[in-house]
Amino acid sequence: MRIKSAEKHQGWTVVHQARSKWRNLFEGVWLGVEESSGHWIVGRQHNGQSMDDGFDEDGGWDSSRLFRDGNEYLNMRRALAAYDEEAQNAGAVWTSIWSQRAHEAVARHLAHRVPFPEPVKLSAGWIGRGPNHSPMGSTVLLDGPEAKYELIRYLQGQTRFDEVVAEAGSVSEQEAYQTIITSTGPVLVACRGMHFYLSK
Repeated sequence: MRIKSAEKHQGWTVVHQARSKWRNLFEGVWLGVEESSGHWIVGRQHNGQSMDDGFDEDGGWDSSRLFRDGNEYLNMRRALAAYDEEAQNAGAVWTSIWSQRAHEAVARHLAHRVPFPEPVKLSAGWIGRGPNHSPMGSTVLLDGPEAKYELIRYLQGQTRFDEVVAEAGSVSEQEAYQTIITSTGPVLVACRGMHFYLSK
């Protein structure tokens, strides 16, 4: 049995999954979220003889780890770390670009969570700190969901370091994610001394 990413499976939206052959057995992992509660799950598929037997006839899997604190942002961060760990334990599933692909899948899922009421073109960008020339990045005008995806990727990339800079008007990473996820037009968010924006 196969399950598809972006579809529901036993109440979970499957955000990402992978399965690969390792020492004559197929091993796999999957990552999911329960939208209504903000809970995240990391599941280990059954070891099997093909790409199609990671889930049994009832859709069950081998084992899982649940992340269901009251804070969805922390649940997501902890689930991503656990997902990377499970993928490394699943032999050939983990690759050097594994973490990047998993983060991309999460960003794409979050970017499409709140639909745009009408088509819109936006540019995503960020401006950092610097004594002379502030680092920055931006995109060309993109369809709204794609621009939101790029902005979430910027946020993921620029806030992964331990340094925390507080400044007036700055919000937490959790608040930054929430503001960006729910945006359906131009937005400006200050987080960790950097500014993230969607602009027309």
